[in-house]
Amino acid sequence: MIRNVLIILSIVIVITPVYGKEYQSSFGFTIDIPEHSLVLPRQELKENPDLFDFDKKDWGKIDKKNLKDLTNKVTPGDVEFYFNQKTSDGIFADNINAMKGIGKIPENNTQLLEACQSAPKEFSSYFGKKMQFYQCKLVNINNLKSLFLEYDGIGEGTRNIQYIIQKSPGVQIIITATCKNSVLETIRKEFTEIVLSIRM
Repeated sequence: MIRNVLIILSIVIVITPVYGKEYQSSFGFTIDIPEHSLVLPRQELKENPDLFDFDKKDWGKIDKKNLKDLTNKVTPGDVEFYFNQKTSDGIFADNINAMKGIGKIPENNTQLLEACQSAPKEFSSYFGKKMQFYQCKLVNINNLKSLFLEYDGIGEGTRNIQYIIQKSPGVQIIITATCKNSVLETIRKEFTEIVLSIRM
């Protein structure tokens, strides 16, 4: 079934920045990111777990167990981020997060239909708010079968665009863009180009 991902609402970062263009991820892929992106590698997260405040009220509606799951992904460095320096503002940091997951995406139309029908309920339950889905389909990313999703973000007026790429039979690369609705079209275009640059 569809795996949930880490969504970050707003972040204040004090780190030594790493900027694009070609970036070698510790998750086993290379990706081209724009020069206006700031990379927060998994090692930086591991060494600075206090960068993310999970006690903020923004997370209040998320089930405590699920919030713990999110915390457990951030603190050991199981996720990395690319922050868009061009569109972010003082309220929300438009970002892309990447992580490795275990699982299988739908293999046929029947499984896809089942996954797409159950996703809104699963995500709504996980995040503690009604999550509307706008797209759910299978796509090909550099000859790798992938699941494409677009759905509401946790924060008001935000959207998530996600690719779950089947790297191997049991391993997935989950890459998600989270942005303000006001820059959705810009981010969607840029994110598509970024994802298409992935080399495993």
